[in-house]
Amino acid sequence: MDEPLFGGRSRRDMLIDRFLGGYITVLALVTLAASVYGAYASGVWTHVLLGICTASLASIEVRLVAWYRRGDLEPHFRSIILHLALTLTLLGITANLYFFHTTQ
Repeated sequence: MDEPLFGGRSRRDMLIDRFLGGYITVLALVTLAASVYGAYASGVWTHVLLGICTASLASIEVRLVAWYRRGDLEPHFRSIILHLALTLTLLGITANLYFFHTTQ
């Protein structure tokens, strides 16, 4: 049978997992788009590198969330996933502020 590895999952956990996955994906796409726009507007193409790094970290986060949702990871990974989400949020905010500050 395909039961989760560590027992059943609550509805709240499922909502948190789906929200985190969607939020991180949107944040990474916005940051990547802002980096390309900032590079085009300011002529500094190293902005794109920061956008690509943010998107790479976000893809790792989304993969961890998917594995956690399937039950392939231990429950202890939840704190790592939440910590990485917080770090990506701060990175996205800082990067977007930097992109739009340097293009003015």
